[in-house]
Amino acid sequence: MTPLEQLRNNLGESNAQDPFFTEGELLELLMQNGQDVSAASYEGLLKKAQADGVTLPDGTKTADSRGYWLSLAKQYRPCGSRNGKRADEDDRGEGR
Repeated sequence: MTPLEQLRNNLGESNAQDPFFTEGELLELLMQNGQDVSAASYEGLLKKAQADGVTLPDGTKTADSRGYWLSLAKQYRPCGSRNGKRADEDDRGEGR
């Protein structure tokens, strides 16, 4: 499975009749995230999580799918506790 196909699948667009993203937008998500499918999936799902509920003139509200997309995005959220390079280390991990 290619990264594009995997991203499309993660975003629930592999069999979509009316996809949210164009192929160009999916490729852009991958490029902006360094070909990291998980990071691109997280960003794409956040974009899909826009509030889409509507209140009609009579006060009736349509369902909002924001919570669904946000719950899917949690699967791909990057870990904030990654081991990053310290400011006082060079590229070999040695102190200055």
